[in-house]
Amino acid sequence: MGIDLEKVIAIAVISLMGAMSPGPDFALVTKNSLSGSFRSGFLTTLGIFAALFIHITYCVLGIALIISQSPLIFNIIKYLGAAYLFYLGIMLLKEKSSPSKSPSKHPQKNRPFLSGFLCNLLNPKATLFILSLFTQFIDPMMPFWSKFALGSIIAFMALLWFTLLTYLITHSYLNKHFAKFQAIITKVMGVVLCLLSLYVAFLS
Repeated sequence: MGIDLEKVIAIAVISLMGAMSPGPDFALVTKNSLSGSFRSGFLTTLGIFAALFIHITYCVLGIALIISQSPLIFNIIKYLGAAYLFYLGIMLLKEKSSPSKSPSKHPQKNRPFLSGFLCNLLNPKATLFILSLFTQFIDPMMPFWSKFALGSIIAFMALLWFTLLTYLITHSYLNKHFAKFQAIITKVMGVVLCLLSLYVAFLS
């Protein structure tokens, strides 16, 4: 069974819209790009990219359906994700703008790949988003690699968007303007991540 071009386009467009929508991944990539460099933002993006492939793999294998229908498993993932987002938010709120501050005290700066990976992996919304695309556009009778190829479009569209976002944020022209408000942006991102954690834990 071949891959329908219309399905490829539909998945690509919806995936891009999903990546562009405000959420934990968007907030984390923005923060790591502003406080670090293009490398920091891009490593965060690669972490998200890697986590998406894990989501895609278990969706292809049908495990995502079990997760979505098991309140216990889903809630464990949900609360772990919420706790991690809250942790990241608190770290940003505690962060000081002093340049003499040792970077070793900021785990999200030292390990941007890991922060991006965990942020996406522990987000139950990512599981439901990918599962919804699979149920709409992917035939269960497709061969494994055909389903995986279609699913990988989701990850590559996220990679494309967040790489572009990182480039724009760290571009010399824009960055010099962002730098003036870095301390404020850091606090705002901290509040955003804390609010997102509460949303994931109690409202989603």
